[in-house]
Formats: sequence, C-alpha cells, structure tokens
Amino acid sequence: MSNHVDKFVERNEQVVSFLVKIGKDYENADKNFILFKDFLISTNYNTTLGIGFANILQNLTSKDNFADYELGDISRLFSSLIKTQEFNIDTYLEAAHFEWAVMNNRQKATDIIIRGLTKATEKIDELKKLLDNIQKEN
Repeated sequence: MSNHVDKFVERNEQVVSFLVKIGKDYENADKNFILFKDFLISTNYNTTLGIGFANILQNLTSKDNFADYELGDISRLFSSLIKTQEFNIDTYLEAAHFEWAVMNNRQKATDIIIRGLTKATEKIDELKKLLDNIQKEN
C-alpha cells in the first residue's frame, strides 16, 4: 500500500509543479494551452487541474485554440468541479466569478456563492470543533 501512497504523492507533486510553472501564466495562454491539454491527458484529467484549465480557456486569444468550444463548456466544467470538489472554496469563487462576469448570469453566480459559503461554514465549524477538542486535552 505504501507504494500507492508514494505514487499518489509523486503525482500530486507533478501537478503542483506544473501549476506553479504555467498554471497561472494567462498572458501566454495560447502557448500554454497545448501544454495544459497534454498534461490533462497524461494525468487522466486530474480534477486539481480543472480551475487552471478553465482559466486558460477563458484567456485564449488565438481563434485556432478557442474554435472548438463555447463558453457554456466552461460553465459545465465548473459545475462538474463543484460536484467533485464540493469543499474547494476556490472552485466556488472562480465559478461564481465566471458566471457573473463572463456569462452575465447573476442568479447562477449568486446560487454558487451561497452554496460555497454554506460549504465553507460547515468546514469552519468542523475545524473549530476539532480545535476545541484538541485544546481541551491540554
């Protein structure tokens, strides 16, 4: 089992390294798009890459790169990321911002924000409870 943990950790380190290297380089989105696409395939579409991929898609300027998808596809991507990462607050933030600023869908953005705040509050409450239990032991 330790071998599986090692491989998991190794893959996570590769993903983090990739994201640090090009994940937020939106000025070169068209160049990085190909790298991003290839890395998505090699990682079997690791969900950790989802936000970065959605953001790269939003920043493409070359018609050759954005001719094969629509903004609605990015909306679907964010919806799927929320389902698979329901406690990742960044996903709610990015999805809500996209729906509001790009899709001009104020109601959907508001709904996403409310769901995100609910999930964040749940985890904050759990963390506080755990902290209280730890501190009671002292």
